[in-house]
Amino acid sequence: MKSLNEKQLLVARQEFTSFMSLKGAELSKLKLKTPAAFFKQKMNTTYEALGCVGYHAASKSLTATIHIKRAIGYSGGSVEGTYEYVRFYLDYQDGDGWEDMGVVGVNVNDIPTQKDCSDAPEKPIDYVVELMIEPKRKFCSVPNLPLVRAVLSWNTIPEENDPELTKGTYVWSDKKDVQIQIEPRKFFFPDFPLFELDDILSKAIFNPSLSLNQIAQIKPQYSDIIKNAQFKMAPKSLSFSELVKHYKKEKVAPQRFGYSFLKQASNSPFLSNFKDLSSLFEINNISIAEVLAQLNKLKCNTEYEELICVGADYHREALVGTIKIKKSSGYSGGLCSAGSKEFVSFWVQNDDDCEWTHAGTTTVNVYDIQNVPEDGLFYSAVLPYSFSGLKKDQPKAQILKVRAVLSWSVAPTGMDCVNFGNVVESYIPIQPKTDWSGVGPKLKYVGGISVEKINPSTGLTMANARFDYNALPAKENSGFSGVIVVKGLTNEFEGLKYKIKITNLNTSEEQYITKRFLLDNDLFSTVDDEGYFTYYGDSSNNSNNILARFSPGTDDKLRITIEHPDDTSYSTVIQMNSTRPKALLTINNYGECSHFVKGMEISGSFEVAVAFLDYYVLTTTITDANVFEIERGETSKIGEFSVTSSETKNCGSITLKAVPRTIVNSVAMHTGVHDSEIICLKDA
Repeated sequence: MKSLNEKQLLVARQEFTSFMSLKGAELSKLKLKTPAAFFKQKMNTTYEALGCVGYHAASKSLTATIHIKRAIGYSGGSVEGTYEYVRFYLDYQDGDGWEDMGVVGVNVNDIPTQKDCSDAPEKPIDYVVELMIEPKRKFCSVPNLPLVRAVLSWNTIPEENDPELTKGTYVWSDKKDVQIQIEPRKFFFPDFPLFELDDILSKAIFNPSLSLNQIAQIKPQYSDIIKNAQFKMAPKSLSFSELVKHYKKEKVAPQRFGYSFLKQASNSPFLSNFKDLSSLFEINNISIAEVLAQLNKLKCNTEYEELICVGADYHREALVGTIKIKKSSGYSGGLCSAGSKEFVSFWVQNDDDCEWTHAGTTTVNVYDIQNVPEDGLFYSAVLPYSFSGLKKDQPKAQILKVRAVLSWSVAPTGMDCVNFGNVVESYIPIQPKTDWSGVGPKLKYVGGISVEKINPSTGLTMANARFDYNALPAKENSGFSGVIVVKGLTNEFEGLKYKIKITNLNTSEEQYITKRFLLDNDLFSTVDDEGYFTYYGDSSNNSNNILARFSPGTDDKLRITIEHPDDTSYSTVIQMNSTRPKALLTINNYGECSHFVKGMEISGSFEVAVAFLDYYVLTTTITDANVFEIERGETSKIGEFSVTSSETKNCGSITLKAVPRTIVNSVAMHTGVHDSEIICLKDA
């Protein structure tokens, strides 16, 4: 079909929701201005596109950078805006094909294009989404280099298990494939007697709630044993002489593999250190003068690594850079060694005075890996960073300019790259300032849902509720189960004290949370002698602003209250739904597989007992249809059914599935329960 111009594309953007509401059927009734053929096309990247895809080993997260290219076309007049979704797939290249890892989303809005301090237009805007995964891991003797496929889709969630994009609608969409490296398992048997660890291991096994740091505090000698074990069992860095031997065949230049040694010596105030290094070069028949001459010629070299994207994840408040590793060697050792580090230093420009602020520096580990693909391996460097001091009172996201500096093996010392690495600038979004004028505490999210989207009377989710960490929609009128995560303002009160009180509104029982809980960075928050917790903010890597975690294990309605020592407080109500849903299926006269005859009527009964039921469905594959729906409902029921079996099939099944409107562990909707019976048929 004929390409649409800018004005027509914007109209198509506005009409997309109407098109999706009918799923492409009866489009003539809508009388759309956009030709129907346009909505049958895929991969239009006029408004958004995938920038980079990578993997962050420390948090086990896949990341994708989304380029937002236009000033309008994202809100359709809505203050809440629309959403970009990315579904990730992994292929371990072991013959099992693509594995659906899940989907994550981010809110986007119409944002007018402003000029930055250099009078350049602030586009594209780079959003980053992160998805936590549990990857398959291998020992360091074998590289683990799976393929990643990221599928971007505007305002529609990409279909599950659709890596080839054959099932869903992908009009405003993009796709990118990259290869990543999963950090290997590294376990080395120490060269000291294991009985030294007996007491420590016993205490860790029988007291799983205790961390090694806490165990080390029990007895002074434990701390020394743990430090010794850490040293003995840690992967080792290769010496200069080992690197010379290691890279002789690969022909890696000495200014590369000797780079960190040269930098350490040149930055040392002691002349003896440089003399020692010169002797070390001489022993290995390498002229340090020639190496220094070659090194001085290197300026922002990207032969080995290159920073290719920079963006912001404003759900977790983090800056993210994506690094491309280009070669198989030159990274100071293989997977079983300590390898080397890529440093990424971030700078943020304040648009009020155009001054740059150093946000911090983070690292990723890289190694020599055989058979690095031609397109490279992609790593994500993630730096948690609080934007609270830069946020303004405005209804939509604001835009800041960020500069990232990549440097291999040594940390950058300024805003420019030196020898190995490069610089990338981009425009990033940060969320508006929290609308809170109170002087006391503030709860923002409970059970993964914004407190503004929880009905204060019923304690159930309201319309348009979404999960805070991935922006996916939560079903209206949903209850809560499992672990309840409480989040609020933390940076504003960092270092101060608070309590969390739980009031059971069914029984009037009150109790305070006194058990320690886990923060984002594996740090446990513990209660003091007066029953108070301490606020941890972003300076403690509490980037998700967690205030508490607890598991009520009840079906009652709870009021959650945060209290300050000055008697100020803030409360919200949630309805728990912890009882496991019931879905039971019984086949009448069910016996041996050979009991049923082709073409006969098969009957049975079922029971669905689910609080806050979304729906139940009874299906079968025993008829001539591939899947035949026997019954569907939205209320709990005890019922009977009957279905006539196929005269040609030899077997099939009858399945009952029940899906509750329940949020599980503050991160996802309940996927439902099911009961199924296999039916075998014989000839009459």
